Amino acid sequence: MNNQLFGLNNYPYVVFHGFAGFGDNEKISKYCPYFGFYNQSIPKLFEKYGAEMHTPSMSGFTSMWDRACEAWAQIVGGRVDYGKVHSEKMGHARYGRTYEAMVPDWGELDDEGKIKKINVIGHSFGGPTVRFFVDMVVRGCQEEIDGTPAEELSEFFKGGHENWIHSCTTLAAANDGISFLYAIEKPAPYIAQALVAFLAGLGSIPFGDWYDPQMESWGLGCAPEERKWSKFRLDFKNAKRYYYSEDCCLNDLYIHKFRERSADWKAFDNIYYFAYSACCTEQNAEGNWVPLKKCIPFMKPTAKIVGKYKGNPADANHAEVDASWQMNDGLVNTRTEQAPRRENWQPWEGDFDLKPGVWYDMPTESKDHMCYCGTLETKADYTIFFYDILKRINNLPTVDL
Repeated sequence: MNNQLFGLNNYPYVVFHGFAGFGDNEKISKYCPYFGFYNQSIPKLFEKYGAEMHTPSMSGFTSMWDRACEAWAQIVGGRVDYGKVHSEKMGHARYGRTYEAMVPDWGELDDEGKIKKINVIGHSFGGPTVRFFVDMVVRGCQEEIDGTPAEELSEFFKGGHENWIHSCTTLAAANDGISFLYAIEKPAPYIAQALVAFLAGLGSIPFGDWYDPQMESWGLGCAPEERKWSKFRLDFKNAKRYYYSEDCCLNDLYIHKFRERSADWKAFDNIYYFAYSACCTEQNAEGNWVPLKKCIPFMKPTAKIVGKYKGNPADANHAEVDASWQMNDGLVNTRTEQAPRRENWQPWEGDFDLKPGVWYDMPTESKDHMCYCGTLETKADYTIFFYDILKRINNLPTVDL
């Protein structure tokens, strides 16, 4: 940390948590931060060295769309607006909670007349969420623009903020969906509905202050000010409605559905992109990929499931999954964590002559999925990992269109 951290810029970082994760607003973050876990809080650590880093508290179970709307409201301040057209189509409430701004001057001009940008980082399902977020910030949503009275339209859906993002980084992210959901396709609905109903029930009582599912837009759980011990119940009806909607995180993670949602995404010419991938499995004599001994214990079963699954040729949706999808980090396929192959990309070969508008595919690391949150990592190694990210990005020249 005695080495230079800041160079050409010092833009704030907004770090998106993944599936079932949590952010700064939840009490669990004080004792077990999502980025740091038992080691230390990365945002608080780098704050001591002048870096500004935020972790929004988004629902760990809803769609990329809903999560991105929640992140926007927390960054700029104000009430969450899921969109008039979107909320009516999906059948949930349009508005959510109200927040104070994490970066109140985002997009404004500084003393030198330059736009204040942010850097976004996403782990796991936070990866596709930040990619969706960037796309919305830059391009907006024409469907919302056409279907919403001008005075009601959220700034988020207007787009046109192409100079507001400096960089986008994904960590062990599902950048092309995951095969795990195909492998457990039969029990998945029952597991998901039971889990959501249970966690939403916990979100209705004071326990929700510690871990908040944030699903009241679906009628699941309660807002913080409404929680009471007497409100605990298992709402399977709304859990089922949520699961079978097109607005569920699992729908976003099916490979064929994710490709439909991300078909027109692209790397923008003034934004830097980096993708980190991991592998914590090895191939056995039968040709399957099995977890290494160092793989975190609760992910060894999922590592085996993903490492064995080669797709189902009888199903058109599964046919694209073959043996190349078996290598994984304990849950997410290694190949899907790499730079999106449908966008402009190239292998990272060092921090020199890095260009915006290109996804840099970082070398695959021998880590499991949760190492990017700090598990199985020493305090020094985890600190250096984030230090390298910040130092690289803070020394990339600003590019405006």
